[in-house]
Parts: sequence; C-alpha cells; structure tokens
Amino acid sequence: MLRGEVWSYVPQASPRRQTVVIVSSDGVNQSPRPWLLGAPISADDPQDILAIGLDGLGWVSAGNLTRLYRGWFDQRVGQLDQPTRDRLDSALRAALDL
Repeated sequence: MLRGEVWSYVPQASPRRQTVVIVSSDGVNQSPRPWLLGAPISADDPQDILAIGLDGLGWVSAGNLTRLYRGWFDQRVGQLDQPTRDRLDSALRAALDL
C-alpha cells in the first residue's frame, strides 16, 4: 500500500463499505503497523474549503482523516495522479497547520 492509493474498505462485522484514500507516509504504509491514516471518499461535494475533487471517484476532505485497520482493506481501486496528490497534500498541510 502506498500514499495516494484508493482502496475499498470494509470494516469487519459491518455492512458499510467505503472507498478511502491512503494519506499516511509510505514509511508507515510499508511497516508492519496495523493502522494507517486515510480519508473517506464521498460521492457529493462536502462544500468544504479542504475538499478536493477526485476525477470519477468523488470528493475527499483533508479535514476528515481517520485511522484505518490494514486487515479491512478489500481491494485497490486506483491511484491518485500527481496533480491531485499535490492538491491533497496542500489541503492536508492547511488542515494540520504544517
């Protein structure tokens, strides 16, 4: 798993299936740690200054980060292109004051 990848995410014993983008660093993603950082992708524009449109996928908000359990990732959906990753990185820096 790599930063910027888009995955389907299915928590165990939950009927809810989400699509998420991984935002944790590749050092964390490639480690044996069981938890990664990501953000859910929504179909509708959240009307948030920290939201980024993802062509054909929906919207992701840098203000909506969550911890994701590695074992609940189902399948890789895609990869954000570099310009989209750059916009998401800028939004994350703004959200976290980095």
